[in-house]
Amino acid sequence: MKARFVRVAVPRPVDDTFYYRIPDHLEDCIQPGAVVLAPFGKRTITCVVVDLADSSPVKARSLLALTGAPSLDPGLLELARWTAGYYHSPLGLILRMFLPPQERNRGAKFRLTTVGKEVRERHEEGPFDRLLELLSRGPRTSTYLDDRTDTGKIDEAIEIGLIETVLPSATGPPGGVPALRRIRVEQKVLELTPHQSKALKGILESIDEAGFSVTLLHGITGSGKTEVYLRAARKLLDSGRGVLLLVPEIALTPLLTARLDTMAPGKVAVFHSGVPDGERRNAWEALASGRARLAVGVRSGVFAPVPDLGLIIVDEEHDSSYRQEEAPSYNARDVAVKRGQLEGIPVILGSATPSLESYRNAETGRYRLAVLPDRATASENPGIELVNMADPKLDRSAHPFLSAKLLSELQDTVKRGEQSIIFLNRRGFAPFLLCPECNFTLACPNCSVTLTYHRSRGMLCHYCGHVQAPLSICPSCGGKRVAPVGTGTQRIEEVLQSILPDAVVERLDRDKMEKRGTLEDIFRRMDSGEIQVLVGTQILAKGHDFPGVTLVGILNAEQALDFPDFRAAERTFQLITQVSGRSGRGGTRGRVIVQSYSPKHYAVVAALDQDYSVFYRTEIAIRKEFGYPPFKRMGRIILDGISEKKVAAAIGELVSSIPQADGIRILGPSPAPLPKIQNRHRWHFLLLADSHRHLSAALKKTGAFRFPGIRIHVRVDPYNMM
Repeated sequence: MKARFVRVAVPRPVDDTFYYRIPDHLEDCIQPGAVVLAPFGKRTITCVVVDLADSSPVKARSLLALTGAPSLDPGLLELARWTAGYYHSPLGLILRMFLPPQERNRGAKFRLTTVGKEVRERHEEGPFDRLLELLSRGPRTSTYLDDRTDTGKIDEAIEIGLIETVLPSATGPPGGVPALRRIRVEQKVLELTPHQSKALKGILESIDEAGFSVTLLHGITGSGKTEVYLRAARKLLDSGRGVLLLVPEIALTPLLTARLDTMAPGKVAVFHSGVPDGERRNAWEALASGRARLAVGVRSGVFAPVPDLGLIIVDEEHDSSYRQEEAPSYNARDVAVKRGQLEGIPVILGSATPSLESYRNAETGRYRLAVLPDRATASENPGIELVNMADPKLDRSAHPFLSAKLLSELQDTVKRGEQSIIFLNRRGFAPFLLCPECNFTLACPNCSVTLTYHRSRGMLCHYCGHVQAPLSICPSCGGKRVAPVGTGTQRIEEVLQSILPDAVVERLDRDKMEKRGTLEDIFRRMDSGEIQVLVGTQILAKGHDFPGVTLVGILNAEQALDFPDFRAAERTFQLITQVSGRSGRGGTRGRVIVQSYSPKHYAVVAALDQDYSVFYRTEIAIRKEFGYPPFKRMGRIILDGISEKKVAAAIGELVSSIPQADGIRILGPSPAPLPKIQNRHRWHFLLLADSHRHLSAALKKTGAFRFPGIRIHVRVDPYNMM
């Protein structure tokens, strides 16, 4: 007997699934994983069938149609269920990530059938007059019809054959590979180093074992991790299987894609927000149909429908960009590992600065460890020098934010015709404006932060987007000496342009990248040697390879240590190490100048020595002493609302409702480090548990908790503690 009903997950922030009746015209087409159109309230939405059912406990409406998108296979459906359950995220929002972009972002179109046209031409009065009239002008989207007619009429009209859906079709070549090509042509690596050969041998053995395993490829910057990835991927592609490669940053995809396309012409599909929706849909369909077999993507690429998947690679596995904090919350690195387990295939995690969680897994034997301790080329590791900015005797006559040592090295580097990178992880011109007479600063009216001064845009809030004109007169005391305090990338760029008038100084940060094509332009100009000094934020720490760069300057190296976050030291070590690795990747030995106000902090000291082992041993001991991950599982629960009093009352009630069980520790509640964002007050607390099972049981209490006007956000394994 065929099932008469289905349960579907809808792309809404709700935990429930919903019952629908299977209409006669779809009874042979519906299976778990099918992507369907269904009426939901007064709208028509795209959703995914998660189960078949013989009956419904409620009066169920009918499904409208299949969308034309391929069904999710059982493995992907199981991965979606695991992701939703592990991260306590709504299943419908997770499943939305598995769909082609245009299925996510727009409703289907409907048109008249031949029968519908005949009924319309007879001008007979009936319940479908308005709907048929609207469609007589041509196909219309569900959104258009939902606003102008009763959604229930769409259900009925499909049932009796008056209207039908218009299924989307893909256009263009398969793959969706961006047009971007770096000017530099990569020299083919003919021979691996002994360490690369050893690492690759172990990875190929894990592939031959035909089972699940995780290899942590720990290689210093410039050690040739990418070459190991490519050779492992080639083995899978040559055998007709698929490969999924994740990178943390859009900027890393162009050169990588070009290399992969050379290795597997026409078989590469690219997934990231910089690719237009149409091209991403083409890439999705090329993979789903088997025309493409190698997927390259950022965070959401972990859900790509790679056929006969045989290997997953996560480059820069430590990077926080893999963690999505907003709903649906998930960590793409950990989802990738779970996908490998479900598919029974090997996973490679690569990094010069592995996360403590991953290295701990390697140390305890859960992951295999492969090490690349040397650079793959003849170039030496860069020489690193510290400038103690807290030294009262330091010469600051040239500039308060740039040491005489760094400026001297910059000038010499420019004279030699070489390139430099200046890293500062703070965009804008200055963090705030200050009145020196009364200490007034201009705060965001919606958030608990000061407004950042941007030269071109005025005063800007980086959290809610509020913009206003900069002040010239203090509104508090009437003082006329209001001035920018501190520095950002815009200010450093301006200063360097004045100090080095004959050099080409450019900036690369999120503000600069708002204009499409800027990234490609800067990369080409760096490759050609036109840009001599590049100033930028953490985007420069993500694996870029500029052979002409022989000097790196790192400003405010310890900035992350100011945040109330147990991962602050880890982030500091990773940033300094990764940015330092951009220097000296060509034939000339590089130099790194690190300016720090906390030169004796263990994370800074270990990064200066480029010694991961020392940092790991120090940090892991601290984590163990205080009971933080990776020794405990952590959940963060944030409540927000318009009334701070109600938020405080709600979170107190919620914490009280969580049973005091063995294996669970509660820290808080308290106001969040950022107590107000977008006019909503925020409180939070942490759950620390001996196991994920204990943590999940406690978090289920939060899922059932309701308080009028209060939103609850659950974060499992949180990365952002603000």
